[in-house]
Amino acid sequence: MKYESFKKNGYIFPPRPEYKCPAGELDKYDNGQYLAQPKYNGTCVPIFTNGDELHVFNRHKERLALLNNYKGIEFRKLAVTQNWYVYVGEYLNKGKYGETGVKERDKFIIWDVLVWDGNYLIGSTLTERLDLLESIFPCKRAVVGTNTGLEVYDHLCCTQFNGIYKAPTYMGNFAELYKQIVKVDLYEGLVLKKKDSKLSFGTQELNNHDWQIKCRKETKNYAF
Repeated sequence: MKYESFKKNGYIFPPRPEYKCPAGELDKYDNGQYLAQPKYNGTCVPIFTNGDELHVFNRHKERLALLNNYKGIEFRKLAVTQNWYVYVGEYLNKGKYGETGVKERDKFIIWDVLVWDGNYLIGSTLTERLDLLESIFPCKRAVVGTNTGLEVYDHLCCTQFNGIYKAPTYMGNFAELYKQIVKVDLYEGLVLKKKDSKLSFGTQELNNHDWQIKCRKETKNYAF
């Protein structure tokens, strides 16, 4: 299906997980049918761009006014051609401590793509979309940033563009992975996704939820 312009085709609600899994049950999904991505503590953001126009929203279809200057994030360079692209990812805006021990801000982490080169990828599998992203943005765990110097990560992939990163994908051993990443403030846990699931239309806020499961770190409840 063609996606010809933002004005004509409009907003697409991003896929979001609704089902929950406690950490103690991760092993039952470690069966070859699922993959995992880190769940980052930020704001879910779909990006619409053709390299010239740029539209930035949250998952509630609200424009993000705080991104008016985009803090040097090279969103427009995500358009490989002059056609339209829609990426979904996490905008780090909460100042959570990352792997390097500093507060992470003003980074966009891609974890899915919905429109590629003017084509709305309805019916494509998750694996196909992630392979597409990997072909353009190969996962590199280190980069020398223009403004940040050397950056090295265990659970974050760097790209060639300032402020643009990609979520790594893990194929198994979810319980051990969970134990590792929840030690870092920036990571809320894991999102498990069915590898062979197919993208459906994002016409409403609750969409594409049946192939995703979130496993969040426990929060402490204090009694006073």
